Amino acid sequence: MDRQVLFEPIGELAKRIKRRKLSPIELTNAYLDRIEKLSPKLNAFTTVTHNLAMQQARQAEAEIKADLYRGPLHGIPYAIKDLFAVKGYPTTWGARPYAEQTFDEDATVVKRLKDAGAILLGKCSMSELAGGPPNASLTGACRTPWDLNRWSGGSSSGSGSAVAAGLCVFAIGTETWGSIMTPASYCGVTGFRPSFGRISRAGAMTLSWTMDKVGPLCRSAEDCATVFLALAGKDIKDPTTIDEQPKVSLQKAREQTDSLRAGFIREDYAQWGEQEVGDAFKEALKTLASIGIAAVEIPLPDRPYETVASTIIAAEEASAFEPLVRGGKIGGLIDPDRRGEILGGQFITAVDYLRCQRIRTEIATTFETIFDSVDILLGSSTLTCAPPIEADMKTIFAGGNSIEAAENLLGLPAVSVPCGFNEKNLPIGLKIIGPPHAEANILRLGHVYQSLTEWHGRHPRI
Repeated sequence: MDRQVLFEPIGELAKRIKRRKLSPIELTNAYLDRIEKLSPKLNAFTTVTHNLAMQQARQAEAEIKADLYRGPLHGIPYAIKDLFAVKGYPTTWGARPYAEQTFDEDATVVKRLKDAGAILLGKCSMSELAGGPPNASLTGACRTPWDLNRWSGGSSSGSGSAVAAGLCVFAIGTETWGSIMTPASYCGVTGFRPSFGRISRAGAMTLSWTMDKVGPLCRSAEDCATVFLALAGKDIKDPTTIDEQPKVSLQKAREQTDSLRAGFIREDYAQWGEQEVGDAFKEALKTLASIGIAAVEIPLPDRPYETVASTIIAAEEASAFEPLVRGGKIGGLIDPDRRGEILGGQFITAVDYLRCQRIRTEIATTFETIFDSVDILLGSSTLTCAPPIEADMKTIFAGGNSIEAAENLLGLPAVSVPCGFNEKNLPIGLKIIGPPHAEANILRLGHVYQSLTEWHGRHPRI
């Protein structure tokens, strides 16, 4: 099969599959062959669900031949982060203590994609327990296909790498604090983080009950919208889910974004990032200004965003992984700092945790005021490009994360779209952020930006 077919977006593949010009069986076989060849170089997969994929591909082909077409994901091969349960297969959470863990039921996300006719190729690698540096993963450091000596980002490491390398059409990731935006940026794909509660987390590992979110990594904002609509909605197994089906149409995206008021919060690239990333962001602002969307600078009020986010996560993950500590298995984690975080979280007092929750409500009020003056915020998805595997991640992520901390504290939706490359041919991401439940606006603007640029159409050669 022509390599270019494996990089086609969902819409193009779906048209050909529906018209029976493209066989789901042949497409699935082509991806499985590519995974076998390239995944070992990338460490993108923990488990390849070969038999399940072929079974689902045969079913999809038979249904489509019988005119039982389910929709745009029917016959589309995808991958999923290895913190979602898939019945009968290991769900390792990227950590040695859980290497043999299995579940008797699929996660809700897996069930909904199965109902849509999508084909599961396998489970993508991740940072252990959704945190830690590149080498803190059961399968080893996951690499961006743009440079095999550099990290793909975390914690949805394999999800970003697999999509970028053409090992699947799309992948599902999760974000608590940067875990979709970072691999999307480092791998040059489009990553979408819906509002908190939009997509069910039932059957997924818990890191932070009040901050975990589920979202896709895809080839385009349009693909993200397609996957989002298949996954969003109420689930009685996850009481935080929203009882509302979102409406997202990109058919008249240009007209619907004409009146959007855009803002940006100035980043200190000199101290916390790379100037080439800042330059790419400026060019992105110029591109949007050329169609009348001129972003104005918005001051970020002085709040302890990062401290509040890290304290809440630490306390909630300490609770989530208390059985790991009590069972004496925490020593099985690769990263000593990760062990320290989980153990240290046991000593956060209720007073400190509740104080952070109170400040969180104050931050929410602050951002309500910001979104009274603008409809969307723009920023760099990450302040750096993909770092070398051996780099000191504490230095790279030492600061400059205030906006991202605030977004995740408040469960705001965002999309990361490629907006350029640095001189080493490493991708750079533009982030579009909206107020709660404004997924339609940010996906429309992401789609409009991608109609004006070609960055998302570039693919690495491994």
